[in-house]
Amino acid sequence: MGGPKLTHSPLLEFQVVQDVLAEYDQNPARALRAVLTQSIRVLRPEGERSLTAPEWVLYNILELKVVQGKKVRDIALQMAMSESDLYRKQRIAVNLVAQSIRRREEEKRSSP
Repeated sequence: MGGPKLTHSPLLEFQVVQDVLAEYDQNPARALRAVLTQSIRVLRPEGERSLTAPEWVLYNILELKVVQGKKVRDIALQMAMSESDLYRKQRIAVNLVAQSIRRREEEKRSSP
């Protein structure tokens, strides 16, 4: 997950990323990767993982794409869905992660 795109992400400026820099040897990309991974894991449903159950779809897409780095075609095959459907659901999942990070950032800024 990540690579060069993370090293130039505006998310690096977020306080939630800055707060974990020390845990990741002052490496901003690693810190951001950790924040993203944590935000994805928050979406994980309870119980045993299923690749096809509706409540697992968004989490699975993010976990397979972002955390494991799998290709869209492979994820679509594994999850038995079309690539276009996967892209639609991926947008929803990414928005949920963005909302989660934004909430965490707002909490950080509003706390003393």
